[in-house]
Amino acid sequence: MVRAVQIVPDVPIVKDIRRGDWLVPGDVAMNRRCYFLSAFVGLFLMPISTGWSAEAFGVGFPSLATGFAPSWVAADKAIWKKHGLDVELIFLRGGSRTVSALIGGSVDFIIGSDLGVTTAILQGAALTRVGVTTNTLGYSMVTQPNIKTLRDLKGKVVGITPGRDAAYARVVKLLRDNGMDANKDVSFLSVGDGGPAARVAALSSGVIHATMFTPPSDMISEKAGMRILTKIDVANGGGGGLDTSTAILQKSRSQVLRFLRGYMEAIQYLKFHKDESLKIFSKYVRNPDLAIMAYLYEEISSRVESGLRPQAEAVRALLDLAAQDFPQAKRLTEKDNWDLSLIDEIQKSGFLDQLHR
Repeated sequence: MVRAVQIVPDVPIVKDIRRGDWLVPGDVAMNRRCYFLSAFVGLFLMPISTGWSAEAFGVGFPSLATGFAPSWVAADKAIWKKHGLDVELIFLRGGSRTVSALIGGSVDFIIGSDLGVTTAILQGAALTRVGVTTNTLGYSMVTQPNIKTLRDLKGKVVGITPGRDAAYARVVKLLRDNGMDANKDVSFLSVGDGGPAARVAALSSGVIHATMFTPPSDMISEKAGMRILTKIDVANGGGGGLDTSTAILQKSRSQVLRFLRGYMEAIQYLKFHKDESLKIFSKYVRNPDLAIMAYLYEEISSRVESGLRPQAEAVRALLDLAAQDFPQAKRLTEKDNWDLSLIDEIQKSGFLDQLHR
């Protein structure tokens, strides 16, 4: 069975994959927060059975953003079940946690955390990239309303998620492209546990002066009185990248193929069932504002890659981004660490043509 998200209004949700129940961090009792922390640490200290014999498939994702919307549709509409998989989506809150979960074997597959996957590979992790959700992504630099230009950020605090993820790298590049030195002109503050809600609150309360968001968090912030200072549209090298460990791919290629087929089918459903997709998005983002959900829908439906194929220039852009901290990334080609034979096989089988009829 596909386990969809249990909804608790206005409170972030994390799934403890060992116990099978939902933990709600944030404004809850301290003992419950401590239990969550203990459970999460346990994910990485205790061996976890992936349950391949039962066709179970644990899939982690790092945030409630554009590139993950097809997975919510696949879970909500039980599409993976049609392909013989018991997929469990696990919201892991942040790219570093998501990549660590894959490396540690706590999940079988991850969506997103593209820069984190790339840098982990550069440091020796045996991970393989098998497809993408998008080849471009929109980012917004969101600030307090009194910030009028990028230069106004000099001496100010920029909020980031734990770890150096793609949004952090985009901030550094944006500042550099506008004549500023991120190491000297601004301070960075890690806020929250990887979800956007903490950074929205930090902006509103004045703890930080700016942060980088993807849709729909930029519009949510704007409706809370913040300013969208600038928008950038970038080649993303695997937005909502589809990644697994090399060992799992070698051992369980059939499951990975079925996962990808289900993901493609979810994309097709999303593109032709807007109203139902908006309802699903609202469940996962936990926001009833249909204007915000429509904004998210337009972002993903206009960018999504039905065949999951990465574009060489987008992969190169991601490698160049990784090279800011890992110069050896410049030596990689656009084909290194990718296995596109699975999406090739699906395409040759005629599956995509059947979906598009």
